[in-house]
Amino acid sequence: MRNKVLIIGLMALCLIFVILAVWWLGYKQVSGAEQLLGWFKKFTSPNTNSTDAQIVVLQQQIDDLKRQQAQSNEKVNLTPASPSPAPNLKTQEELNRAKQTIGSLQQQLQQLQTQGSPSATPLSDANLIKSWQASERVVQIACQNNLLNTWQLGSGVLISEDGKILTNLHVVQLTMGNFPDYCLALFSKDYNSQTQGYQREYRATITGFFNGRDAAQLKIQDVVYRDQNGQIQTAPIVSPFQFFRPASGAPQIGDAAYVIGFPESASFNFSVTKGIISNLTSDNYFGTDAQIDRGNSGGAAVNSQGQLIGLPTYKFISGGDYRGYILDINSLKLD
Repeated sequence: MRNKVLIIGLMALCLIFVILAVWWLGYKQVSGAEQLLGWFKKFTSPNTNSTDAQIVVLQQQIDDLKRQQAQSNEKVNLTPASPSPAPNLKTQEELNRAKQTIGSLQQQLQQLQTQGSPSATPLSDANLIKSWQASERVVQIACQNNLLNTWQLGSGVLISEDGKILTNLHVVQLTMGNFPDYCLALFSKDYNSQTQGYQREYRATITGFFNGRDAAQLKIQDVVYRDQNGQIQTAPIVSPFQFFRPASGAPQIGDAAYVIGFPESASFNFSVTKGIISNLTSDNYFGTDAQIDRGNSGGAAVNSQGQLIGLPTYKFISGGDYRGYILDINSLKLD
């Protein structure tokens, strides 16, 4: 009986020992797993250094996305500045070469136009006048005399991109000292030889006079044209005008003089004659052997640099002698 009790006791102790051992082993396994999990979290969870790295990466990704978005917007919104196709410059080297080429060409063009370099080849008169776009800067002036039902014709020169025109006072002053409500400024490019009329006519009002000078200033207000149905329409001015800039220096005897206008001797067509400044006067005029005829009055006298030196105004004829006279631009106080 005692042996049986002892055996049962030993078995109970063994069972308790087994239970304790299992519990202990289970605790150690759980603790080890937690330690392993904690170590894994330590190296995979973001600490201060890894957070900074992730911020950098994220910021780079955001910047890349913004850059892609901006490029997409540019592709959608950008329109070419001119109808001419832009060159396909694929590399910075090509862009630099293009810039150098443009700079070189611009420098050559400046030398040719100003003839400032002894080695530069002077432009021919035809190319010089073409480079000035003279037909865009000198207009025919037509003022209607309602009293006599006639038109008084002359020339005018543009001096600003907003349409200011200089001409002679006697071109716009009508019979009995009257002045029209407006005159017409006509460009040669608008003349239609088939209809013998102008496709566009610009209305210009007189805006001022110059004290003691045979000069007046006009300002283009709008354009008059016929639509497809032949009806007369008016439109505001939206594009800037080409114009001549006044010369700053005083004229010198021997300087070249190009007289530009619409003389009667050329059937009131666009005309250019060339001469030199022959003499200076004491009343703000200088003489020239360049031909000046009726209709040239108020046009442009230009030097070889394409600068406005004065207004062709009158001519002297006596016993076969001839000399044209130009009103010095420096005698007018321009705005």
